[in-house]
Amino acid sequence: MKLPPMALTAPSLCPRCDAPAIMTDHCIQCALPLRQCGSCQGIAGPFDRYCGFCGYDLVQGARRAPLWRLWLLAALIPLAAGIAFGFSPWARPAAHTVASIVGASRTTPNPAGTTPQHSAALAVSYVAPKDWVILDAGQASPYVVVSHYGPDDMKVTDAKGDLLQVKGQAAIIELGRPAGAAPPAVDPSDPQAVLAVEVSTLVSAPPAGLKFDVVTPVHALTINGRPAAAVIFKVTRDSGTYYLERAYISSPTPGQPPLFAFGALVPTNDWDGAGDNTRVDQVLRSIRFV
Repeated sequence: MKLPPMALTAPSLCPRCDAPAIMTDHCIQCALPLRQCGSCQGIAGPFDRYCGFCGYDLVQGARRAPLWRLWLLAALIPLAAGIAFGFSPWARPAAHTVASIVGASRTTPNPAGTTPQHSAALAVSYVAPKDWVILDAGQASPYVVVSHYGPDDMKVTDAKGDLLQVKGQAAIIELGRPAGAAPPAVDPSDPQAVLAVEVSTLVSAPPAGLKFDVVTPVHALTINGRPAAAVIFKVTRDSGTYYLERAYISSPTPGQPPLFAFGALVPTNDWDGAGDNTRVDQVLRSIRFV
């Protein structure tokens, strides 16, 4: 039986023949397979489970320095940076770019902002703002969606075209034909009369969770020679405040309803600070029947 070393140094001799253990995988004299302690670097026999000098479990391999546990903190740095960026003012432009790339297969980005877009299903043309995303499903959908933030168009689809149910991240414009019948005792071809009745209903009996304040009352317009009417609300809901613009344009298209509907839902900050109120008005005034 071998005695422990006299000094407090890890054993470095072969446990069978006491030859210096220069090779840590086997003894150069008797060829005994050797193991090296991962803690004290001492030499142990092939069947030893624990180091005879420091008691370290040889199966665990080399002992790691305490600082290695900081890898978890280092891994959290990108996550924290991503969360901070998501709340920063630079997040939305980056999100718009990513959304336009991801949604390119089902939506069409408008690169120029001056070329008229044509909708065969609605029989109209219009000009969308530059770099906004257009969702036009053709005959399969009774409306076209033009959105500043790509994923918002699917929210309109999920809401079946009802902008009041959409909680968008940015400006959304919807072009289409009125889904329901005109209010009773109202000329269905008079945009100002139809819109006035709708405004009265929304203000007096708004949908649950919504509050409507009229910013610009119903007023008459002329859109490319066609009679029209528009109104602007400020809508308050649990997710924030939005501007809602509604407009009706007298439509000459045979076989279609007598009015063409225009709707825009814009977060307050984008309407007041980003100039989306001007972009919405430009889209409205660019509508032509073809």
